Amino acid sequence: MPIRKRKYQSLSDDDLYGILVSGSERERNDAFEELYNRHSGRVFVYCARILGDQTSARDACQEVFISFWRSISAERVMTNLRGYLLRIARNVCLIMKRNESYMPTTEFEEGAIESYNPLGEAAIEQNELAEIIAMALDLLPAHYREAVVLQCYNGLTYQEVADVLGVPLSTARNWIVRAKAHLRTILEPYWRDESSDAPGDESEPVKTPHHKHHG
Repeated sequence: MPIRKRKYQSLSDDDLYGILVSGSERERNDAFEELYNRHSGRVFVYCARILGDQTSARDACQEVFISFWRSISAERVMTNLRGYLLRIARNVCLIMKRNESYMPTTEFEEGAIESYNPLGEAAIEQNELAEIIAMALDLLPAHYREAVVLQCYNGLTYQEVADVLGVPLSTARNWIVRAKAHLRTILEPYWRDESSDAPGDESEPVKTPHHKHHG
């Protein structure tokens, strides 16, 4: 990797945005590439969770960064670029879902949740778990699903989730708590037997389900 590009990896999002605003063309391109590498994975996961389709999620992710590039302005004070990108992603996904021509090819394609190493039974089980979790998320009301995806898969705080969704902090917190409660109920048959007696708490993350083996 060229030294001029490697130096961008140590810069904060705010510093990189500053380069996008006032840097040379080469500096702006390098800064944008670093931001894309840094955030595109999370944006894709969010879009895939909301749209339920890997192909559409790729299109949405591309549109998010095109929209972001077009929105760069010296007048914009950027304090949370990750949240800003996810707000753009939310708008893009809402537009795609409203579009009459939009039709997911599947509820959720294999491998769209996370990348994994496809080695033997462990990988097969991981893929099964991914499908189970994806189906459980798909059963949630849309606003619950959005909120819990932003927190659990994009690592946002309650306040950041509220900012992205444009709702009060108390509402975002309530949606996430209720979403996790719904997921626990949906996923209960797949929990590990040894964890079934563990006490639940609204502040705990959703437990990872365990697919039962038959035969």
